[in-house]
Amino acid sequence: MSAHHAGTTDVSIGHGASGVGTVAGSLGVRLRQHLRDPLNGNVYALMLNTAVSSLLGIAYWALAARLYSPAELGVGAAMVSTMTFLSNLSQLNLNGALARFLPAAAGQGNRLVGYAYVVTCLAAVALGSGFLLLAPLVTDQLDFLTRTPLLAVAFVLSIAGWCVFTLQDSVLTALRGVAWVPVENTAFGLAKIALLVLFAGAVPSLGIFISWNLAVVAALIPVNILVFRRLLPRQRARRTEAALPGRRVLARFVALDYVGYLFMQAGTNALPLIVTARLGAEANGIFYVAWLLGGSLELVAYHFGTSLTVEAAAHEARLAAYARQVLRRGLLLFTPAVVLLCLSAPLLLTLFGSGYAATGADTLRLFAVAVLPKLVLTVFVAASRVQRRVGRIIAVHAATSALVVSLALVAMPEIGVVGVGVAYLAGQVVVMAAVLPSMTRLLRGAS
Repeated sequence: MSAHHAGTTDVSIGHGASGVGTVAGSLGVRLRQHLRDPLNGNVYALMLNTAVSSLLGIAYWALAARLYSPAELGVGAAMVSTMTFLSNLSQLNLNGALARFLPAAAGQGNRLVGYAYVVTCLAAVALGSGFLLLAPLVTDQLDFLTRTPLLAVAFVLSIAGWCVFTLQDSVLTALRGVAWVPVENTAFGLAKIALLVLFAGAVPSLGIFISWNLAVVAALIPVNILVFRRLLPRQRARRTEAALPGRRVLARFVALDYVGYLFMQAGTNALPLIVTARLGAEANGIFYVAWLLGGSLELVAYHFGTSLTVEAAAHEARLAAYARQVLRRGLLLFTPAVVLLCLSAPLLLTLFGSGYAATGADTLRLFAVAVLPKLVLTVFVAASRVQRRVGRIIAVHAATSALVVSLALVAMPEIGVVGVGVAYLAGQVVVMAAVLPSMTRLLRGAS
């Protein structure tokens, strides 16, 4: 009797273990299938990149706040934000064009990437030089950029370097090498932190700027060896449903898309520059930290849009299904993330010092909440880019930036940097409400 029960128990356990193994195996198969979908793989790789980059960015600026005075931090943040702003203008929004057309470039991929690099570098030199000549006529808050001729030249070259560094991520994503994006940016973030500490005692007034750009230079060579020797040859062997349009169509798309991008920059990356010009470098130091942390979520939203553009560009008939998938996954991710960031804002800013927590918490909360309407606008713009409906892109960016900048200029004299956060959130909400009817029609498109 005892043996019978023991045997029964063994069989039961065996069946239970087999059932658990079957379930685990099924889940494993489903997970692998899920990750093999390039739309999902792109999003997760770019999310990992943003998470790691944001953590390293927090560590970088927290160290900078401890190693540098508020004035030195403000100057460094102003130099970096001005550099990135001018670089974003110089890129001619070729990030979007590469994501849209490189997947279908086939044998013309090398030429397309090479032209993108050269054109943006030339634009960076021209725009950076013009900015250094005109900035003193507008405000004396930016005179540190022309302290010496050598610094002015280094500043202009840093804009060109940041152009190529930024375009690399779009090239890697478009060529199905997105797994390298978090690797590249993790190495960049670690090198930047090490250099920040190294230069804190030697050149505190320029340590932030130097650490940022030496790390960029170190990342350019290995990544482009990967792009031109491995990813582009592999892409030439892959066939897609789409085809690269003619030069005239491509040029018109890039030109009009860039107009929309210019409007977007006025309401995003221009904000630290506006704060510096109106409230000074020290106020920008406080604003920049809150803007940087809140913007980390927004970067994830942009990555969702990039993934949608890349995959739908090769399979345009699946645009509506891809858009629904991206929007659903984005809302599931961002809603709890926004709540968490709002609750932890004071504690998170304490890492940078008590002064940052006292002044920047409300600003950080406003930028965090703004990511929800921003996600909807990002998906709408990405879908419009795939459909080549560039007029919609221009309208969205122009309306958003006009609202953000005008409201910020009105609010800053009254409530300081918090007013910029209020303006930013209001701009996203109003424009999202305006595009909802068109967005709904898009999402109801054929599966």
